[in-house]
Amino acid sequence: MLELDHYFLLGPMPAAVLHGTHDPALVLLSGAVAAGSSLLGLHLSFHARQQPASPHRRMALASGAVALGLGIWAMHFIGMLAFRLPARVSYDIPLTLLSLLPALIAALTAMWLLAQTRASRAQLAASGVALGVGIVAMHYSGMAAMRLQPVMLYQPWIFLASVLLAMALSVIALWLGMALPGRGLRQRNATLLAALFMALAICGMHYMGMAAVRFVGEADASALAGTSWREPLALAIAFTTTAVSAIVLALNGLLRYREMFLRVRESEVQLRALVDTAVDAIITIDHQGIVHGYNRSAERIFGWSAQEVCGRNINMLMPQPYRSQHDGHLARYMRTGQAHIIGIGREVTGLRKDGSTIPLHLGVGKAGTRRQPLFIGFLTDLSDLKRAQDQLRISASVFHHSYEAVLILDEQRRIVDLNPAFERATGVDRLRGMHQPVEGFYPGADFSQIWHAVSQDGYWQGELAALAGDGQTLAQRVSIAAVRDGEHAARHFIVVISDITQAKRHERELERLALYDPLTGLPNRRLLLDRLRQGLGRARRHERSLVVCYLDLDGFKQVNDQYGHEAGDALLVSVGQRVQALLRSHDTLARLGGDEMALLLGDVADPLDCLAALERIREAVAQPVELPGGVAQVSASLGYAVYPLDGDEPDLLLRRADQAMYQAKLAGKNQCRRFSPAARAPAEASATPV
Repeated sequence: MLELDHYFLLGPMPAAVLHGTHDPALVLLSGAVAAGSSLLGLHLSFHARQQPASPHRRMALASGAVALGLGIWAMHFIGMLAFRLPARVSYDIPLTLLSLLPALIAALTAMWLLAQTRASRAQLAASGVALGVGIVAMHYSGMAAMRLQPVMLYQPWIFLASVLLAMALSVIALWLGMALPGRGLRQRNATLLAALFMALAICGMHYMGMAAVRFVGEADASALAGTSWREPLALAIAFTTTAVSAIVLALNGLLRYREMFLRVRESEVQLRALVDTAVDAIITIDHQGIVHGYNRSAERIFGWSAQEVCGRNINMLMPQPYRSQHDGHLARYMRTGQAHIIGIGREVTGLRKDGSTIPLHLGVGKAGTRRQPLFIGFLTDLSDLKRAQDQLRISASVFHHSYEAVLILDEQRRIVDLNPAFERATGVDRLRGMHQPVEGFYPGADFSQIWHAVSQDGYWQGELAALAGDGQTLAQRVSIAAVRDGEHAARHFIVVISDITQAKRHERELERLALYDPLTGLPNRRLLLDRLRQGLGRARRHERSLVVCYLDLDGFKQVNDQYGHEAGDALLVSVGQRVQALLRSHDTLARLGGDEMALLLGDVADPLDCLAALERIREAVAQPVELPGGVAQVSASLGYAVYPLDGDEPDLLLRRADQAMYQAKLAGKNQCRRFSPAARAPAEASATPV
């Protein structure tokens, strides 16, 4: 166990206490060494902070730590040499040298923190404490290296105060070096202030530690006579520390200037690469018009190589009359200082090697001195721009004269331009249409899905119903395309509109002719089969029945013979209307040809449910019909088949309904029969009566 009374003065003050003094000159020298080393360390840490990770940064940190650590140790040793004690004192050389290690570690800790661009409060406090502990460890290990007859005892409270003082001043010094430059204080002033507090931490800790020690023993008056060696040794240590600091500073200076030189060379290479890779031509001329610089883009634009142009007059790249005027402009500028085009961009015409001309945009800057100026010309090839402008003029003409309506929308999908074809097609004039959302022209359309498709795929195409200015509904084929700037969001949308109203009318007419009977307007056989297939699908899904019924008019031929075919046609139309009026919305009545019709009754729960409906249809057909030539009366023979009892295929159900109707005819007409298996062979048996 450590016996504290061997190191600390825990009891009353002994009577045999030796009192020492300090040499003021050496005290000042020790403070100067501490201040100079602190300033050098902080200076190098600032430069390391400005550098990226590089050998120079690591060298600055390492050399700064050596200079600061050596300064801390030298300050302590000079301070010890400044102390005069009436006793013979010597030093343990290995332990004295070993005491340099805590100083170096403490200095390296401080340099590491100060080289950071930012640090937390915890890091700042921990590093300050580590620096203070290093100073304390260096001091007291150096004190332990003293070899003398009196015993050294420390007063505890002063000893503790020296430790706390070193830590507190170290934290303050590091905070000043880190925080003040970012709070408006210039770096030089912040460095000086931080160096002052770091020197106070080093010197304050040393001299307070010296105040804490008590030398207990007998005085030796002859010991003071042999101390003349102290001043030369102190000066030698100070000189050595200064020399090491100077070497560190010079080495870092050389490294810094070497790095600056490399950066300058790198900048020159980058500038050369920038000039050579620039899209614009860059040409440098002197006050006489002689070309000094000519980059690769200039070679590409003019067709002349740099070897062919450099050293010759710039006017070789100009067509007449600019060639003969150029030297006069330069001479007038040199006489009067009045610039003709310097600082003003304008369009000019260049002359290629092959004799062709090229449109250019010229900007001129000036460098050099008033007497020996250099003029730098930046020339942009406008050929593509001119071609683009021509294309834009053509596009504008197409936009204006296009037969198709065209809208241009902005990012908010509002109309920013429209062509005359849109005005003609919709009756909406330009003033009313501008800045309106395109959705307003298509009421009822779900534009959320349209815009989603445009966002995902870049375009959408489909048919929409538009509302014209006069309230008329127009059928239109609309194409919407997004105009994107690279990978960014769409900046504009192009809407192309084709009026298909007339085409839709023709399409509906063709559909009517293809699917409906032209006389009665009822569905024909093709549409009946399509609806029968759909009805069978629904019946299967919902497990319901479906009834297919054939209807044939009894006595229709006599009406034709008596009243004529026009009357017969009128009879068919009237019968169709009567039957249609008795059907539900999802039932179908179709004319198959002549006086033969077919019924499709869907969603039937029980086959018997259709009997009443078929009976009403039979009775409605039997009612007299007013014709242009008189009153006629016919009846109906009906035969039906039920899905799934009588079949599960469209053609099979139709055949069996037709067979049942045939049996109704044979049985006396004006009645309704359901298909039965015996009805497959009409010659063998009759259909089962209802």
